[in-house]
Amino acid sequence: MKRTADIAVVGAGSSGICAALAAAREGKKVILIDRNMVLGGTNTVSLVSPLMGFSSGGREVVRGIPQQIMERLRKRGGTLGHIPDPLGVTETITPIDTEQLKQVYYEMLRETDITLLLGTVFLSCEGKNNRVTRLTVANKSGLEEISAKVFIDASGDGDLAVAAGVPFTQGRQADQLSQPMTEMFRIAGVDFRKVRAYMRAHPEQFILAPGAMEMPYTAVSGYFDIVSKAKANGDLKLARDRVLLFQGVREDEALVNMSRVIRKNGTDAYELTEAEAEGRYQIDEIMAFLRKYIDGFENIRLCETGAAIGVRETRHIRCMACLKEEDVLSHAAFADSVAMCAFPIDIHDPAGQTLQWTKTDDATLYDVPFGVMVPEKVTNLLVTGRCVCATHEAAASVRITPTAMALGEAAGTAAALACDGTDVQMTDVRAVQEHLVRHGAVPGKAFLE
Repeated sequence: MKRTADIAVVGAGSSGICAALAAAREGKKVILIDRNMVLGGTNTVSLVSPLMGFSSGGREVVRGIPQQIMERLRKRGGTLGHIPDPLGVTETITPIDTEQLKQVYYEMLRETDITLLLGTVFLSCEGKNNRVTRLTVANKSGLEEISAKVFIDASGDGDLAVAAGVPFTQGRQADQLSQPMTEMFRIAGVDFRKVRAYMRAHPEQFILAPGAMEMPYTAVSGYFDIVSKAKANGDLKLARDRVLLFQGVREDEALVNMSRVIRKNGTDAYELTEAEAEGRYQIDEIMAFLRKYIDGFENIRLCETGAAIGVRETRHIRCMACLKEEDVLSHAAFADSVAMCAFPIDIHDPAGQTLQWTKTDDATLYDVPFGVMVPEKVTNLLVTGRCVCATHEAAASVRITPTAMALGEAAGTAAALACDGTDVQMTDVRAVQEHLVRHGAVPGKAFLE
């Protein structure tokens, strides 16, 4: 079967959905494909929650389509909204009900003319004169060809860009190791009264924002003493130095971010399979540890596990610009900014058990330039989401969901403007910014009210 569109988007995670919605908003015919049978990518498939980085300086800095999604989710009772972060890593966090988020995505796509193809795996692409002309994908119908004027790679791993011959880097510079993968899971039966009592009695054992214990919502990064004891007793073997979890939308629920699978390549099928299995084994180990060692977790039960392990980092596609560590730390502003990020550098050690937040004295807020989405040679391809061009350190900041969503909206807008045959390298970024502002997005610090 052959299909045609103005714009083809590979990947229906948070960034790809926002790209497709933005392109359709501009009146373009869009095809959106994803290998999963559910929308939402890591937030729904891998239970990555809460979302972090919608706000900075008391203002929402990620708006537009991402905020419209959150508003719909709020009306369904599927989020607590943008609330203060008890850990102090970022200004606000946004706890979500992943099942309700799925419903919101389907609802929004149903209101458009976007052609959605799920259970559809990208296989290869063909090109001519530095332009991608068509994709080959596989699904229950067999092999299909998709032709388009402009293509957006929102696969997370840069699969389309790599197939089109675009160079890339992977992991950290020293050894190409990527951040660990995590098998997220949701538990119920937590007695947060006991958890908060221990935190009040032992504040030195936790990472806490000022005033955290007066907040009605609980997040945990700590129990360092108890984790050390469990490791010494042989009851906790995984490479993790703390308990890390977040209260869910419901009072007795928590999203546990403790499993850690290190030294695995998320673009290697065998290593990804090994990581998935290891993450599952770790869930049982973590559950037993929590029940045995942590007051308030005696009666927890496992409610839900991610359908796939969460992958923090794989390829960074080489583009016209590269986001660097110093850009994050210096609160960089760019004339060609199309999104902002309000999250510090957050590196889970690729080979060990530590977690490193690199924060500045002021709240982190920097511009993300359009150039990090523009491959140098392929003239009708944009990349968005966590595979944009960034160093290992900068990627540990820019990878967060709200910024990925904002980049997706920018990519979809820019792709729509390039449907007249303009090379994406020659994009009128000012026009992209104007379109984003018109629709309520904030493309950079210069556009903040």
